[in-house]
Amino acid sequence: MKIFLLLSIILLVFFFVFKKVFYSAKQNLFKDQASWSGKDINIKFSKSKEISETKKNDNYLNIIAEESKLFLDDQSNQESK
Repeated sequence: MKIFLLLSIILLVFFFVFKKVFYSAKQNLFKDQASWSGKDINIKFSKSKEISETKKNDNYLNIIAEESKLFLDDQSNQESK
């Protein structure tokens, strides 16, 4: 009987503590949501120099093919040594 009474008291304490923590977390979540709702968020993007300096004539597939050919040639030279 003592074990049952002790176990029920521990469960009630855990229940009330968990309920308090859950209620507090829920209130903080909705408080943050209420403070952001209805506001427009404007994000300013700056133009990157790398993007603006790229040429329209660049063919990226040819660049990748040339680099992979050089890499394979280097590997075949290392294997033959």
